[in-house]
Amino acid sequence: MNETNNTKGVTLGISMLIVGALLGFGLTKAHSQNANATTTAKQNPNSATKAADLRANLVTLGVEHMDLTDSAIAAALDGTPNAKAIADQLFANGDQIGAAVGSVYGADAQNTFNTVWKLHLNDFVKYAVASKGGNETAKSAALADIDTNYTKPLAQYLAKANPNLPEAALEGSLRDHVNMTAIMIDDHVKGDYVGEATMRDQGAQHLNGLFSTLAGAIVTQYPSKF
Repeated sequence: MNETNNTKGVTLGISMLIVGALLGFGLTKAHSQNANATTTAKQNPNSATKAADLRANLVTLGVEHMDLTDSAIAAALDGTPNAKAIADQLFANGDQIGAAVGSVYGADAQNTFNTVWKLHLNDFVKYAVASKGGNETAKSAALADIDTNYTKPLAQYLAKANPNLPEAALEGSLRDHVNMTAIMIDDHVKGDYVGEATMRDQGAQHLNGLFSTLAGAIVTQYPSKF
């Protein structure tokens, strides 16, 4: 492995440690409040299953999002015949995540989530096109738009909706997801398919942790529903 790849690996490792530390508060708080949830689960055996189902659903959708993003961007850049079909799957995945959020917080929350989520998908298309064209200015502009229209508002919205989700931790974790996706796209453009696959898998692992934390915070917030 060359020095550049070593540097990337060290940087990502530090990034993942920071994400873990940031999310630690939310996870610790959720675990510290789970004693009552455990008692409730013993009284109602279905509650543990319902909580597990929520986590499994969100984690599955989150991991799928990273995989579909990689496939959709690669197909679009390479001009493969199934590019539109994969893009449709990517947007459908976002709608499913929005529906999961809406099942807890209502239709308005679902619509807000869907709007913000689709903005970041569209901006990643702009980023990919700029990356392929070697346009660093356009790449920076796309990332700035994502930060303004997705990262910050989504962190603010989720933190306001659920007091068990600290805004700073959410914002940092969402921004790391954006950075990982950008690196994954750049690796594909460069033809570094090993790096692309590695970043896709690490990004999926990161979203596993993020969506697990979201599920735990929801169960803690609404124990009567689980």
